[in-house]
Amino acid sequence: MKSSNAHLTPESSAADNNRYRYITLDNGLRVLLVHSPTSPQSAASFAVNAGHFQDPDSAPGVAHFLEHLLFLGTQSFPDADAFAKRIDTHGGHFNAWTGTEHSNYYFTTANAGFAESLMHFAELFKAPLLAEEWVEKERQSIEAEYRLKLKDELRRLYEVHKTLANPEHPFSKFSVGNAITLADSASIKIRERLMAFHQQYYVANNAALVLAGPDSLNQLAELAAKSFGDLVTGDAQPPLPDVPIYQKSQKGCFIRVKPIKQAARLILTFPLPEINSDYLNKTTSFIAHLLGYEGPGSLCYFLRQKQWINELSAGGGMSGYNFKDFNINMQLTEEGLQQVESIMRACYQYIQLIGAKGLQKQLYNERQQMISLAYQFPESIRVIDMASQLAINMLHYEPEHVVSGDYRMDALKANRAHELLLLMCPENTRATLIYNAAKTNKKTKFYGAEYSVEAFSKKQIAQFKMPFNTDESAEFTVPTKNPYIPERIKPHEVSEERQGGCERSGYSPKKLRDENGVALWHLQDIHFREPQAHIYLSLQLPLANASARNNAISRIWCELGQELLSEQFYDAEVAGMHFNLYPQQAGITLHLAGFSDRQPTLFKDLMRSLAALRSSEQHFQSVRQQMQRNWQAIHQNKPVNHLFSLLHHQLQYGSYTAAQLAESVEDLDFEHYCNLLPGMLRDAQVKLLIHGDIQAETALELAHWVENTLPVVSVQKSKALRSVKRLSSGIFETSFHNEHSDYAFALFIQGRNTSLSEKALFLILNHIFNPSFFNSLRTEQQLGYLVGSSYIPMHGLPGLLCYVQSPSHTAAQIREAIEAFIADFIVQLEFLSTEILNNAKAAVLNHLTDSAPSLRIRAQRYWSSIINNQGEFTLAAEVADQVQATTLEEFLDFCRSRLGSEIAAMALASSQVKS
Repeated sequence: MKSSNAHLTPESSAADNNRYRYITLDNGLRVLLVHSPTSPQSAASFAVNAGHFQDPDSAPGVAHFLEHLLFLGTQSFPDADAFAKRIDTHGGHFNAWTGTEHSNYYFTTANAGFAESLMHFAELFKAPLLAEEWVEKERQSIEAEYRLKLKDELRRLYEVHKTLANPEHPFSKFSVGNAITLADSASIKIRERLMAFHQQYYVANNAALVLAGPDSLNQLAELAAKSFGDLVTGDAQPPLPDVPIYQKSQKGCFIRVKPIKQAARLILTFPLPEINSDYLNKTTSFIAHLLGYEGPGSLCYFLRQKQWINELSAGGGMSGYNFKDFNINMQLTEEGLQQVESIMRACYQYIQLIGAKGLQKQLYNERQQMISLAYQFPESIRVIDMASQLAINMLHYEPEHVVSGDYRMDALKANRAHELLLLMCPENTRATLIYNAAKTNKKTKFYGAEYSVEAFSKKQIAQFKMPFNTDESAEFTVPTKNPYIPERIKPHEVSEERQGGCERSGYSPKKLRDENGVALWHLQDIHFREPQAHIYLSLQLPLANASARNNAISRIWCELGQELLSEQFYDAEVAGMHFNLYPQQAGITLHLAGFSDRQPTLFKDLMRSLAALRSSEQHFQSVRQQMQRNWQAIHQNKPVNHLFSLLHHQLQYGSYTAAQLAESVEDLDFEHYCNLLPGMLRDAQVKLLIHGDIQAETALELAHWVENTLPVVSVQKSKALRSVKRLSSGIFETSFHNEHSDYAFALFIQGRNTSLSEKALFLILNHIFNPSFFNSLRTEQQLGYLVGSSYIPMHGLPGLLCYVQSPSHTAAQIREAIEAFIADFIVQLEFLSTEILNNAKAAVLNHLTDSAPSLRIRAQRYWSSIINNQGEFTLAAEVADQVQATTLEEFLDFCRSRLGSEIAAMALASSQVKS
């Protein structure tokens, strides 16, 4: 079947190196072809106009269930792991998700294997096997996924909103499914429901396909027609119910929710009309920008000055075919919990101010300018991410806008904006208050979330609408002209032509200086010719990790500093210059990214503000308490995450458990914090990376400025310890307390040395080990939903981590299964062919030698080499050489030793007792 001759070229940026073509196959399938000439891989994404909104009322979760099953065998390829093996053979990966109205499936491979992988991919949708055996096994997997999230705060809150929505609206349905909702009924088997759902929705008229890669547009068009041309056309789908998402009685109310973890949050939700039809103007997004502004005069600034909130965001919330939930989401302080009605009153007053003074063309044009710059200089992303995103765009935007639609802000629609702001009133508000002392009288059906509902009284509504008096300091203003909007958008001329392919093959920063306590690496990139740059500065502090208390203090200081910077330099964030302050190994790191025009000046301003950082006692206590609550709640998080943290604590110097951090600040008062902080910041040195559109002269000037401004020393009196505990032969046992309902177990197998060969062999091992481990313990044995293995290096010492989190099997049972798998894996290695080894080597080599798809990822790689490998930028290439040289005999000897006779490992197990 051939594709239609009718096609168009969607709008795209002149700076976009990709080429696009939109076609429609004869069966009605819409296809977007993307020629990405420099991509090392190809990708495909298939999006269906069907999600949990389309679930049968009597079997919620069917759309999600079908997503799980489609990968497990087809009529032509009946083995459950056939697709996974094919993708693995070609060094790729695949995944899928189910949303409210859409489902999305995607994969990527090396280009040489893309055509055959695409043919197999198409069979998933044309002729899925849906074998009885796997229907039952994956039903249990859905149950495991459901139970995994029973204590997930977002899932619990989501169900409260579903419970309090219009029962006639599809949003009210249970979306995930579990073993009960997906069981056979007296009248119909669940497999028949799955088949019926597939036959109705997985048809050409109800889907979109994206193919992207280095092949030409004509080649991609041929692949699309050959693989998907015989997909059933299908009928037009019935529209979703035209009913409001909330009934009148479900608005104008307080919804109180009791969380499991410590929390204090207020979310004001305003039900608005759908936003899909407004994508060319993005009116709601503009209002969100005004409401979420954090500079002086803003709502956020006022509430922070009152010490009522720690953070505020605006505009988030669910959206769909006939609704948009617009949220103002605030994290409250202890005092803020006592001032909820005053906070709401401030919100309504600021909304009125926006309606009166904020709908200015100048402010809209500033947002338009920034979104235009993002469009003009798009960040390169992996083809799999691009394909997945564009497939969903095809279901929302007109064909000519599938690429440009996310960036269009054509004009301010003032009338629409006023209409939306009028809906942001008390009578149309759902105020969700989440706090631990909440008085509740109801529980949700599936997650057991405790909640209550109370309508606003007439007195409260009148109070909400009452303006603040002048003496209450509500001096609100709308944002003024942004001084950080970049003026220069043409990249600097490259001052030095540097040879080299990419960061994997010798193209790397030069060390321009290393003196007086400041080391500088610099690279003006010749490949990513865009007016953007990345500046990383690490303040190396030997005492930062000397104790749990020091580590906690550094984290608190970073949080206080980040809040200060966000408040003072919010305009810079809006203008595309993003900054992040965070603890990293033995020190503190500042990362500044974005448009380079004002970046050097902003860098100095940020550093001056940090040097002068003086927090109030109230602000310190608020941050300390919030961080302590987060650390104390670690036992209620996913056990597998706790397990990863415990592993690093057990083996790495300077790594502390959350319990240790929480305990260390129990008696930390403001005076003690102020006395300890200067000592911890002593004996500092700086590592500095400047990469992108900044010339060497400017980089050297910034390094000199750092030397003269920050309290750095030429020679440190002490050095930060970077060491790993070496495990002796055998298995070292450790356990952890777990309050989650699931069990967890992990086995970490440590390398014997830091040689290039050891790293290479562990990388190959993980690539061969991982898919078999997942297929055996997750797919076949159904031990749990979270199952996998990972390559884990610690200060240059490689290792392999195998982990399982299970709702149905104890840690001892999981351990037995893992050890049995490893024993069988060693036996099966005797039959390992050279072909399989070579395929694994090719996939690992692709990972080690691939060029970064964007300036951001390249900068991250450089910075990782500086921090972790002392600036050894060629390490990946050197490991790649070892991978290439690995023989089958060498690999087999290595596996027998590290997994068998000379195993040096740590076993970590959850220790909770189930009721």
